[in-house]
Amino acid sequence: MSEQPLPTTSDGYIDIDATSAGAGTATDTLTQRIWDIDDQLTNDIDSIDGDSDISEFSTTSTRDIQREWDENMEQGRQLLAFVIVPFVGRWLGKKVSYWIWTRFLQHHYKFRSIGM
Repeated sequence: MSEQPLPTTSDGYIDIDATSAGAGTATDTLTQRIWDIDDQLTNDIDSIDGDSDISEFSTTSTRDIQREWDENMEQGRQLLAFVIVPFVGRWLGKKVSYWIWTRFLQHHYKFRSIGM
């Protein structure tokens, strides 16, 4: 014998008026079923709290943290290799080439002004 599902309203809440319209025992049965569901949920929560093994969660958590750390390190390496190093290299290349060109022109026109 399976129990009837609880009567609900259109927005999903338990409809107490629908059960009280029948007989007085229907309301008592509904109230008892609600209390039974509440007691069962409380017992389930208590059993979950009592059965938890801290070491199991900590090893899983450590693996997840290590994997996330490795992924972040790889992203950092890629950022360094594909963005930062080329940008700094290009900037330094422009500065060095400007310095070399300036030195060349100073040296070249210095000797031309002397007449060589």
